Amino acid sequence: MEKKKKMTTEAQKRATKKADAQSIMFAVKYRKNEIEEGQRLKTYLEETNQSANAYLKELIRKDLDSKGV
Repeated sequence: MEKKKKMTTEAQKRATKKADAQSIMFAVKYRKNEIEEGQRLKTYLEETNQSANAYLKELIRKDLDSKGV
């Protein structure tokens, strides 16, 4: 049986574009020499059932608050 491809409607494309325009996105990439740190984070997030996004936002908020930024 063939899988049907989901078609994105023009309305969905516009909604996604609008939401993206109202967002700021940051990314974290762990390179080959940093894999252990990335794995530590992944393991911690799994053990505590947290998303990376929520965890990092909270860390950043606390850090910036402590610095008075």
